[in-house]
Amino acid sequence: MKEHTRLTPINRFRERMLRWTNDTESGRRFAYWLGKVTGRLQFRLLKVHPADEIPWTPPKRPLAHATVALVTTSGVHLCTEKPFDLESDATFRSIPRSAKSADLCISHQRYDRRDAAEDLNLVFPLERLLELEAEGVIGRVAGIHYGFGFIHDLKDILEPGRQVGSRLSQAHVDLVLLVPA
Repeated sequence: MKEHTRLTPINRFRERMLRWTNDTESGRRFAYWLGKVTGRLQFRLLKVHPADEIPWTPPKRPLAHATVALVTTSGVHLCTEKPFDLESDATFRSIPRSAKSADLCISHQRYDRRDAAEDLNLVFPLERLLELEAEGVIGRVAGIHYGFGFIHDLKDILEPGRQVGSRLSQAHVDLVLLVPA
């Protein structure tokens, strides 16, 4: 693991389970089975309580002229800020475009963070966006990006999500990339 990325320590049992599901064939099969079972349950609930139609807003300008921001749920935050509560934390952290990988930490216990520790761009691709900006593929990378941690009850994220949406709108961001953990 590279020294520049710091991970918030998590429960050893949880870390072993995450590594087992990531590194072994039996673990991958179990994770696949568990995902199918929970997905079917969620689909049945969705059929019983259909969700409203997902809103779609077409882009107002071409990508080459758009301002792009990142929002991640991977627990990424500046190391100088308070880490996310590992059990459930509906707050968010602001991350400036000038942040380097060495300035960022990960506070999350619900995914195997080893690969993200090696290359933070897997869960927070700010460096890749800056490269796309330099190549002229996108117009501009936003000045501020946002990181969320794990949220147990999804209803808790509605108000912070609105706050982040309002901030992105005030910053005249045209496109937001949501990068889940």
